[in-house]
Amino acid sequence: MSDISREGLTALTWVFTGAGIVLTAGRYAIRLRTVKKLQADDYVHGVALLVLIGYVSTYTVMFPLNYSIEFWVAGRGEEPSARDVKRYFRLEIAVSLLFWIVITLVKFAFLLFYRLIFGVSRPFMRAWWAVTVFTMITFLICFLSVLWACESPQHLLVTERCLSDRALNRTTVITSMWCGFNVASDLTIIALPLWMLRGLQMPTSRKLGLAALFLVAITDVIFDITRTVYTVHGGAVALDTIWDILEPTIALIISSLPTYKALLSSSTKRKTTSYQNLASGVANKLSTTHRSEADESQDIELNSSPIQAER
Repeated sequence: MSDISREGLTALTWVFTGAGIVLTAGRYAIRLRTVKKLQADDYVHGVALLVLIGYVSTYTVMFPLNYSIEFWVAGRGEEPSARDVKRYFRLEIAVSLLFWIVITLVKFAFLLFYRLIFGVSRPFMRAWWAVTVFTMITFLICFLSVLWACESPQHLLVTERCLSDRALNRTTVITSMWCGFNVASDLTIIALPLWMLRGLQMPTSRKLGLAALFLVAITDVIFDITRTVYTVHGGAVALDTIWDILEPTIALIISSLPTYKALLSSSTKRKTTSYQNLASGVANKLSTTHRSEADESQDIELNSSPIQAER
């Protein structure tokens, strides 16, 4: 039985969501201050925030049903009505679909952010497109598989089918599959900037600092694995819900953090350049040279900090 009250769960949900909103506002303020305009990754991040608000709002509506089912399973409450059970499954399908939309939008925000930084590298762009396509494929698999939670899309809202042993066993398999695809996608995205660090001409200490910044996203991998293990092996419904709430909200929070590096960079006397001007300058340089890719490098910038990367 869960030890967290419904009020506590609601407060936890909106505290983390509020943190995501505040950090997103700060992200936009920093971008407008440093590059004078929002970038593509900022807009995708903003859409992710809007979907997240819809996600946690829907989950908040579900909380009474969550606790009703939990008390019933524990033998401490009455059996929910057929109407409540059907409503619960409808909301469960809705939050499952919204969950994957939020998670994937955050991933694309990271991908677009890395493209702004390393997009002048042709090898990087080839890898970027491969990872982007893979991320989209994993999203479609996870998103569409929700429709088979009750054996088939035709039976999606048929309570008896959703509660059958076959459907419950299928849910266990689907949940494990979700974890595998989601973690694989996360790791490939994390690997992109780490791969580029090997060609940067900078002190090792600074490379380690950037690596730590990029590796912050590994937190979401840990949350996804923990959530999956807890769901598959069973547990209190309310505690299971906590993991469902924390993973997308923390993913959004993590998506905001790299931009805050500009606050540290702003205290230095380095030149601040927009991503567009940077990319344009590098592109012009590349168009007028015939040196090999192995020998040529050009300065690029991470949130107002100049670094060097291989073509």
